[in-house]
Amino acid sequence: MTPRRDELIRTLAEDLAPRAPLAPARAAALGWLAAALALVAALTLASGPLRPGLLAQLASERDFALDLLLLALVVAAATFAWLRLRVPGAAAGARAALPAVACVGLWLALQAGAVLLRHGQPPATLGARPGCWHQVLFFSLPPLALALFLARRAAPLERAWTGLLAGLAAGALGALAMELACMRDPLHALVAHFAPALGVALAGALLAPLVLRRI
Repeated sequence: MTPRRDELIRTLAEDLAPRAPLAPARAAALGWLAAALALVAALTLASGPLRPGLLAQLASERDFALDLLLLALVVAAATFAWLRLRVPGAAAGARAALPAVACVGLWLALQAGAVLLRHGQPPATLGARPGCWHQVLFFSLPPLALALFLARRAAPLERAWTGLLAGLAAGALGALAMELACMRDPLHALVAHFAPALGVALAGALLAPLVLRRI
């Protein structure tokens, strides 16, 4: 066993107070996703309507449907990854992050390609929300706080990776909400919707070593 794991075992052995067993990663992921979706949906609808013509756009524009699908996959992959990392030895940080990072790369490539294809065309401002990047940050904070609370009940060895992926899941959920509620423009999505989501991921990576159990 590695010194870090030996130290973890000693730390846990010193704290023998009864604890409720952790839920399996899949069950915990479904629980966190349900709570996070409810929070973000409530905040989104309370702050304004969804974009007019959303359903028609979803049915007629394949790139928009793919946009939403990839963001949803980022949320799902990052969620499952950080919930695996909360258990010592269940996964390595970089390897656990690969599916989420791959989905992020595909989403960025989709937006970059759309920006090139629409070069010179004025953006469609229908449904634009002023200060939408603030809303991405604000909507993402409650799910991130919940994720860190749940991770704190466990003993993740790779705290920064755990926080990074929890922040990415929460931030991508906020970005997904803005893709449904704010104006539809690839460059705007990159700058005002997903850049703040990456900021939430960075915040999670910085906060996790401070608030999670020290090993």
